[in-house]
Amino acid sequence: MQSGKGSWVGRAASVITSSIGRGYRFIVITLRWIVLVGWVAAVVALTVLIPYRPDTTTGTTFDELLPADSPVFRVEQRIIQEFRVPLLSGTTVVVHQPEGLSLLTRADSLLWGLATTQDTLQAGAPPEADTIAAAIPVPTGRADVAVTYLYVAPGTGLRDEVQLADRYAAHFNNEPDVSAYVTGFVPAQIAQLNYLDARLRLFEVATVLVIMAVVAVAFRSLLAPLVVVGVAAVGYLVYFPLLSSFAAALGFTVPAQLEPVLVALLLGVVTDYCVLLFSAFRDELRAGLERKEAARAALHLNAPIITVAGLTVAGGTIALLAAPFHVFRGLGPALALTVLVGLAVCLTLAPAVMTIVGWRLFTVLPVRGSQSRNGFFRPAPRRRHFGLALLTRRASALLVVIAVGGGLALAAVPLTHARLDLSFVAALPRDDSVAEGADLLALAGLRGISAPSEILVEKPDVVTERLELARLQEALVQQPGVARVIGPADVPAQQPRGVLLSQSGNAARYLLICDSDPLGAQAIGHIRQLESSLPDLAAQSGLSDATVSVAGQTVFASTVAQLTRQSIGITVVTALLIELLILVLYLRALVAPVVLLAASALSVAAALGLTTFLFQDILGQEGLTFYAPFAAAVLLIALGADYTVFSVGSIWEAAGRQPLAKAIMVAVPRTSRAITTAGVILAATFALVAIIPLATFRQIAFAVAVGLMIDTLIVRPVLTPALLTVLGHRASWPSRRITRGERQPAMNSTESGNG
Repeated sequence: MQSGKGSWVGRAASVITSSIGRGYRFIVITLRWIVLVGWVAAVVALTVLIPYRPDTTTGTTFDELLPADSPVFRVEQRIIQEFRVPLLSGTTVVVHQPEGLSLLTRADSLLWGLATTQDTLQAGAPPEADTIAAAIPVPTGRADVAVTYLYVAPGTGLRDEVQLADRYAAHFNNEPDVSAYVTGFVPAQIAQLNYLDARLRLFEVATVLVIMAVVAVAFRSLLAPLVVVGVAAVGYLVYFPLLSSFAAALGFTVPAQLEPVLVALLLGVVTDYCVLLFSAFRDELRAGLERKEAARAALHLNAPIITVAGLTVAGGTIALLAAPFHVFRGLGPALALTVLVGLAVCLTLAPAVMTIVGWRLFTVLPVRGSQSRNGFFRPAPRRRHFGLALLTRRASALLVVIAVGGGLALAAVPLTHARLDLSFVAALPRDDSVAEGADLLALAGLRGISAPSEILVEKPDVVTERLELARLQEALVQQPGVARVIGPADVPAQQPRGVLLSQSGNAARYLLICDSDPLGAQAIGHIRQLESSLPDLAAQSGLSDATVSVAGQTVFASTVAQLTRQSIGITVVTALLIELLILVLYLRALVAPVVLLAASALSVAAALGLTTFLFQDILGQEGLTFYAPFAAAVLLIALGADYTVFSVGSIWEAAGRQPLAKAIMVAVPRTSRAITTAGVILAATFALVAIIPLATFRQIAFAVAVGLMIDTLIVRPVLTPALLTVLGHRASWPSRRITRGERQPAMNSTESGNG
């Protein structure tokens, strides 16, 4: 009874699915011209009504990355309450004279800063926006370098802050042999945005040219790449206005720095799905079908697979909603929308255009073979796949699984010592003026002065304990990674309170300067070590009953790095669970999805391990930008599941009619060329992100491109068939989609005869 009910439900679902499929194919094939006109109208309407204007005017601040209740915010708030004069600045002016600053230059640096600050003090009112509120010279202990912290008025934008700093620094460039640089994490962010703005269009043009070249070679046609680019252009023009609308409606933002990733994903996904559709369409035309029938046959087989694949990628990227950072929670819906828009244009516009064009889509360039009755050329017969035959034998397949799995695990080893940093300066080209200013400070042993840390000591009447405070200052100077400490020991007894000693008398602070990039992995490690040592250092100095805290940009960076490490695990697990659910529903099995996703996760780890090895171990960078492995891991997991659907979907469909070994021999050659072409295009698209000359984008470009090549050239054509062979009929458990080969001899022979 239950079996009959289940059978009835299955038949009903099959009827509904078939009806939807027939309706879909009728719309995109029979009404193809209406579909084409509809997409053109949508592009015009969205472009006119919702023009997309990317925001490249602001950078990402730590306030946007950390939770509002983060302890570092509470420490900063107490510092603001206790002290009148700020010590931390995001913009620093460095004046340098190789033979030592002349007396005139020293006096000029000091007086120019005092004059700028005096203008604000004499105004008698809060400074207006877009002005420098204060310019505070900082003692460096160096004869050849002078450093000034700039503080701008509230309401001043980051770009305006940098422009004000440039004008301030320009005052010193008129003197002979004197160079002035503007550096710090604020100028570095603006410099990154400038590089992004300058190279984004070049990246897009290069991506289009690469796509056209690869598609032209793959299909031996000049028309096929034009159609692919046309479909991608429609998706591009529709996507960004929709992104603006969705972001405004749902209240999320996407940093301008990540726009190249969105563009690469959109163009790559559209190209991938078009290549798969066009390959199937070409195969049907080669079989002698008329163009409409060929389109129906191609869509009947591939549209469901592409739909599931697209939903799988969207589901994987939406896992970013589990991230603790507001910025990345917004990136999740943005990436999912990218894939959904690409999926929509590929499943509607691409079939409509290929039906209109027909066999001419593939015959602009000649191909080898004999011509069929519909004007298309039949290909020369292919050689047998001897290597694939080895993957269908359990013993050799097991050896392949061990060898490939061991190789991927070995490639993943460097990931165990990967470091994360948030250095905006380190990501810049070394000939950038902001980086040059930072390098000058590094040569002077004062790299951390551009973003120093603050040590806050709180205790009733602590300012009277000058001897104990001096001891603590001496202890801080001895800590690893500390270049210099400015503290109460540097304050004369008669000097008014408010800078290093609070007016209330209940707090004192130290300005701690690291000897390395203050937002780099090395400084982050040192500040963590210092935080754990502070209670003992205070006790040894005679301040055991005082509360000692650390604040500043390095602490912010340390907190963000710790949250990133925690959230990578959460987000990756979430993405894998989403992908697992989709694959279980699609394949109606549990064992195969679990094993195949484990293989995908291993390939992702290998890609990130190779990225760590290249950038950290070979190129000597302090670490990976904190969001580079984060974004790359989610993208690779999602896209890996995408290719799992493509490759396993065909095997699964064939395995329902014949033994698994034969299904692999039939399905893998049929899909491998299209999957390889699609994977190479997507990898090349992401590799071109490296056109933007920032270390962060090059890390993402390398990680995703290498990960896609591993997935496309190793995991799908080699490891996946080997794993399925080793699993055998257990792969489809708990269903019986795949049965023991000896149970279907009659069916196989029948199908062979029908073939």
